[in-house]
Amino acid sequence: MREEGLRFQVLGPVAVRCGDSPARLPSTVARRVLTALMLSPGVVLSTPRLAKAVWGPCRPATASNQVRKAVAQLRQAIPGAGDYLLTDGPNYRLNVDATESDLVEFNQRRLRIRKLMEGGAGEVQVIPELQTALSLFRGQVAADVVDGDELENGLIRAAARVVEERRLAVQKELITLRLRSAPPGLVIGDLRDLVAQHPLAEDLRAQLMLALSLSGRQADALAEYAEIRTLLRDELGIDPDHSLAQVHEAVLRGNAFAYLRTGAPPRSYQGGTVTQHDAGRQHVALRVQKADIRATCTLPHGLTDFVGRREEVDTLLRTARADSRGSGPLLICVDGMGGIGKTALALHAAHLLAQDCPDGQFYVDLHGFSPGAEPREPTEALQVLLRSLGTEETHIPTDLDSQVAMWRARLADSRVLLLLDNAASEAQIVPLLPPGDGSLALITSRRRLYGLDGTEPCPVSRMSAADSRRLIVRLLGDELEPEAAERLIAHCGGLPLALRLAAAKLRSRPTWTLSHLVERLGDMRRRPVELQAGDRSVRSVIQLSFDALTKAQHHALCVLALVPDACMDAYEAAALLGTSPPEAELLLEGLVDVNLLEQPHVDRYCLHGLVAGVTVGTAEFELLLPSSERRSALRRLLAYHLAVSTRSCLLLGRPDDGTGAGHDVVPYLPEINSRKEATEICEREGPAMLALLCGSGHEEFFGPAAQLARNLRFVLSTDGCQDLDDEERGGECDGGATGPRAAEAFKAALLGLAAACRRTGLLKQGAALTATALGLAGPWGPG
Repeated sequence: MREEGLRFQVLGPVAVRCGDSPARLPSTVARRVLTALMLSPGVVLSTPRLAKAVWGPCRPATASNQVRKAVAQLRQAIPGAGDYLLTDGPNYRLNVDATESDLVEFNQRRLRIRKLMEGGAGEVQVIPELQTALSLFRGQVAADVVDGDELENGLIRAAARVVEERRLAVQKELITLRLRSAPPGLVIGDLRDLVAQHPLAEDLRAQLMLALSLSGRQADALAEYAEIRTLLRDELGIDPDHSLAQVHEAVLRGNAFAYLRTGAPPRSYQGGTVTQHDAGRQHVALRVQKADIRATCTLPHGLTDFVGRREEVDTLLRTARADSRGSGPLLICVDGMGGIGKTALALHAAHLLAQDCPDGQFYVDLHGFSPGAEPREPTEALQVLLRSLGTEETHIPTDLDSQVAMWRARLADSRVLLLLDNAASEAQIVPLLPPGDGSLALITSRRRLYGLDGTEPCPVSRMSAADSRRLIVRLLGDELEPEAAERLIAHCGGLPLALRLAAAKLRSRPTWTLSHLVERLGDMRRRPVELQAGDRSVRSVIQLSFDALTKAQHHALCVLALVPDACMDAYEAAALLGTSPPEAELLLEGLVDVNLLEQPHVDRYCLHGLVAGVTVGTAEFELLLPSSERRSALRRLLAYHLAVSTRSCLLLGRPDDGTGAGHDVVPYLPEINSRKEATEICEREGPAMLALLCGSGHEEFFGPAAQLARNLRFVLSTDGCQDLDDEERGGECDGGATGPRAAEAFKAALLGLAAACRRTGLLKQGAALTATALGLAGPWGPG
């Protein structure tokens, strides 16, 4: 039972309150560990990352032990904290919702505000929502921890800055709406406070200038412009951007009201034109010289043998070139599993889009999932970007805020393309985004970064068989053994990395044939290891994604790997995992978010065969899933399929003879109340049932597996055949039988089902069932 009224507060001094009483946090280390977790609610943080948040790069040798001790202290000091502060293997996670965390509530309110504005809601609706969101702040984010933080570029300070950026965006939106709907003098005080906190923020200074001018304080408005111009020249060596210069010109000419009401983008202002607006009011549109930015390109070269992906490329180009974009850069997130070809696709598209962003094209690897490397901090990435603009090392500020200001100032009024490759989180990305309208940020990640506002998703799935065929021909030539080539494509499962590594290995072995390589890839466990060339391997690439998993997700992945390439819904997964459908769905969706599970249709989940192969090949597989637990999981799934098929057979007209009841209780079953529903669920789950039968070679499965085979045979029989062959009838036994009789019954049921598969055109399935039946060693099977 979770403690009632517990509230984790980080939007101000760090605190945990139980009702009206604050909990006493035990130590400085514990406070910093808790702060890092509170700033990343729901995110799994590794012990080394928490240690880095506490001590920075110079952490002591005992750092990991001290982090674990700090977590134990927090659980003891905070009533009920054990239900919120969860352990996932060597990692930790703070599991809180909007009622338990002020940061989670703030994030949810921001999403609600965005939906209101996208739906066309007016100021009367939006302003109270913005004010409520801002009222959650009790000061600067993690104020007491950050103020005492000697780590200028530490993880806590960086995460707090991201939240402050989001707070500032809400504040700006509120002031914009209040300027349009209330006397401008009412917002001057708030704007002065914000300008004092962000003296180099040109958009805030522009709003203050407009508010002062509209309040009749022309001289004060012009003094604000003079002050920021001096600051920018002294601090960054640059002039104000053209939008601030336009506000200055509007103030000089007394046209602040017209400028405020148009909301026109900077590029719409051309020299010498005059337009009518708002009942005869006029504003003068002025030509402003764009900053001189050297057109830089740091994009790596694209793949010379890039093939296929026509649909994804067309979608990406169409999205990037759409006219209906708002202010600020367009964000496109290319996500998918490791080795699926995200970077190759993004690079290919970036080179095609380079002409649309003529002021520069930039590339940064964020090392979100890189062997032996921590994810790059924004300060490090900004140093790379600023150096690529020609900024000397000695002129680059050391603190993040100044780096962001310099980066945005240098790119003001520029259309650039930024490719952020291999991102781990939203916090890495926000400070790096270019400021201008017309700019484009392409982001690749193994995670679905839906926490980034305004992101256009571009998921990358398996390469089609036709594209896989074209890639193999490009890599190996067109004189290939057709059958072996098709088997190679099947083994690689539409993963371009796997196809490329297979081709590279074959080219490095002159004596090998394609058939020989395909034979070596036949074993699912060995396949990821075989697909290796130099220091690149399918196994190492996919296994990097496991570090982002909680212990529960990793365990679920191991269980799902027992039935590779099978598609299932939450009910099937619940049976396999031994949990309820809602709990199973939560685990499945978590694996979808990190692209270790595919979702080809709504409510259907598939595990890629290579992911399954990597999973069962890890040392953790045996620890998380001993052989007895593996058999129990498969037995539960078999019982589920037996219950579903039995119910379906009854609805399809087979008399209830009691033979399909089985002995295992299935706690959760979907609703099957009509012939139509019975037919649909058998068609949908039939492939998984057949695959399970082909793996049911253990003695304890013989009885229920034989019953399942007879049910499927009835479903497949177009004439509603209810009579069994003599051989099958002679082997029939109840579901709990064991020994030679059960083995013979199972073998006979498989052969009968194989015959039904052949009659209905399911030749491959029939062959697999026949091979399974004939492969049973003696009367007892392989055991």
